[in-house]
Amino acid sequence: MLRIGHQTGRGLTRITAFRAPIHSCNHRALSSTSTRTTSTSRNVAQNATWVIGAGVVFTGATLVLQSPSLGFSRVNSMVHNDSPTNSTGTQQEQQSIRSSLEILLGFKKQPKIEQADIVLDTDLTVTSWKQQEQDALVKAPGIMLWGSNKNGLVDPTGRSPGVIQIPQRLTAFQGKVLRDLKLGDDFAAAVDEDGNVYQWGSGYNQQSHQPEATLTNRDITQVTLCDTKLYGLSKDGSRIYVLPKVRPMSGPTKAAIDYQKPKGSVLRYVGLGGSADDKHDPMAQLPVQDLLLKDERILSMSSGKSHMVMVTSQGRVFGSDDGLSVSLIGNADFKQSRILEVACGEVHTLARDDQGRGWAWGINGFGQLAQGAYSHANLKLSNPTLIKDIPGTEGGVECVRVAAGGQSSYFVLKEKNVFKVKSAGMGQWGQLGDGSYTHIQGSLVTIAPLSNLAEFKEQEKKMMPIGIHDLAIGSTHGFAVLDNAITKDKDQEASTTSTTSSLTTTVTHGRDVLSWGQNTYYQLLTGKRTNKTEPVHALPLDSDILQPADKAVAAIAKGTAATTNSSSTEALSATNRLQLMPAQPRPGQLTEEGKKQKKKKGEELKEFVELRIVAGNGVSGVYCSTATTTESS
Repeated sequence: MLRIGHQTGRGLTRITAFRAPIHSCNHRALSSTSTRTTSTSRNVAQNATWVIGAGVVFTGATLVLQSPSLGFSRVNSMVHNDSPTNSTGTQQEQQSIRSSLEILLGFKKQPKIEQADIVLDTDLTVTSWKQQEQDALVKAPGIMLWGSNKNGLVDPTGRSPGVIQIPQRLTAFQGKVLRDLKLGDDFAAAVDEDGNVYQWGSGYNQQSHQPEATLTNRDITQVTLCDTKLYGLSKDGSRIYVLPKVRPMSGPTKAAIDYQKPKGSVLRYVGLGGSADDKHDPMAQLPVQDLLLKDERILSMSSGKSHMVMVTSQGRVFGSDDGLSVSLIGNADFKQSRILEVACGEVHTLARDDQGRGWAWGINGFGQLAQGAYSHANLKLSNPTLIKDIPGTEGGVECVRVAAGGQSSYFVLKEKNVFKVKSAGMGQWGQLGDGSYTHIQGSLVTIAPLSNLAEFKEQEKKMMPIGIHDLAIGSTHGFAVLDNAITKDKDQEASTTSTTSSLTTTVTHGRDVLSWGQNTYYQLLTGKRTNKTEPVHALPLDSDILQPADKAVAAIAKGTAATTNSSSTEALSATNRLQLMPAQPRPGQLTEEGKKQKKKKGEELKEFVELRIVAGNGVSGVYCSTATTTESS
């Protein structure tokens, strides 16, 4: 297993790419050679000049190739575990040699330092949450987006360029904690903490891309997007609303904005009926209530380009292809299984059951159904089909999570105490994460950087496996959130107050985030535009300290502090990686809904906030999410 960290002393050791220093005698020999050529005769000088000139070019080129800024030399590579400020002498010598070569060869600027010149040590886990100061979205909640802005999702004002590589806040949601956020191809949707739905982007409104409220007073908890519509799931799991993707020409639907739920009658409170259910809600709804059993509710839903599926508390799966009708999905074997989770790609669907087995159905043009070698027989599977490479708990390999995006599929498998992540489908942009560019992949391949991870736990005094907390998959790129956060124990957490200062000290290490796949729009948050065929650590999120990678890396290499707008933030260093804060007690006041719930007899309401990451088509984002739990007093 790969040992990636300790609970104690988790400061990240940095492996720099500085090569073995070039000895100064090379420079002196080069200078003396050019001096001696001036004392020869004219005829001999012409021949000697040619020979020596060639030698100078050859020697100069050799020295340039050995320059640490280019990183081509592989001889006697050295590993430094100290910070750049502790190797001043070595850096000065390298800078001197580099400057001399620039003068000799006529370079006015030193070569650009690339992100690849800094390698992060995978033997230790990341620096602390406090050191990275990544709690900006907790102190001031909201949404931070980056990547493609061609449809106005990142910056609806239209003032920004088509590609935004540095995460920036979406002004309309400044200070807001959200329940959900989804990024579509040309429009996006968010749900605030009161359950109101907002839509924005060119696909929603060609004239103005700004977010607008499109569904209020329905207590929505989750949304999912198709090419032509949006689905919203009510918090009680009994209703699914259907909204058009495109903004109505007359403005936001009046029924969506002004509608008020009917109040319950007196008969309801004495147990004689009089339900306050809004049966006459003018908004379009999927007819799911007629199919749900007693006490059954919808837990979650997912959608592709033109289809949507949902899983219920009874483990049943329903689907809709038109947004008007609903049907129960599956053949007899599938219906007898208790499904725990579903996930949709563009034209296919995945599911996992309580026996740890994986299911797939839909279009299999790129092998995304994980049915093995491509054939006409498995080009399209209308009914859910078992994935043979996932035997389930009886076979010792349990599927604990499924995710899908575009034409690719992902599975988190648990074998004994070891977690592995596998993928199948299209890998044209490296989105399979297995280190290759594969057009069609019909069998499961392992994503090595996310598999067999472990760290030493002080309490257990042994190595413990690290699982996958979340997978956020876009059309051609993805993020993995490791389950390796460290917080204070429950006794310590109970003694803390819900203030911003205590919130930052409660979390000692957040959840690591790794990204891979297409990076044409800087959506991977690596600071470069290079696609990644294997997961790599993303850069820190804070907009106040994040810089373009070439500037940040250059500052690190020179041993100087990067310029920031926040004096309380430490200088950027190669040890910084993106971390997401796990659920923590929320600072500030409760919402009106929260206050009402807190009055319930025998219950104590606790509110939590956490950071979540999402991926769309060339765009990515992180937002502050809210969650409430009740505990008996």
